[in-house]
Amino acid sequence: MFPYCPGSSPFSEPIPELVICPHCGKEVEIFTNEGSMKCYYCGGLVTREKRPSCFDWCAYAARCIVEIEAQRRKS
Repeated sequence: MFPYCPGSSPFSEPIPELVICPHCGKEVEIFTNEGSMKCYYCGGLVTREKRPSCFDWCAYAARCIVEIEAQRRKS
């Protein structure tokens, strides 16, 4: 048994991913817990491809998200 949900790690322990800005072509970092951000080169909106996660099907997803957000606010 896991002490935590292994599927929630991209949200509870986000890591940066490189994404190409569709407006200027530069690489920008978007963290795995973010869906979009403003490009720091041109100011355009850059979105990260949404990937399926356990939050899409897990019966405990709503409670898990609340716990992750509470932990994030504490730190």
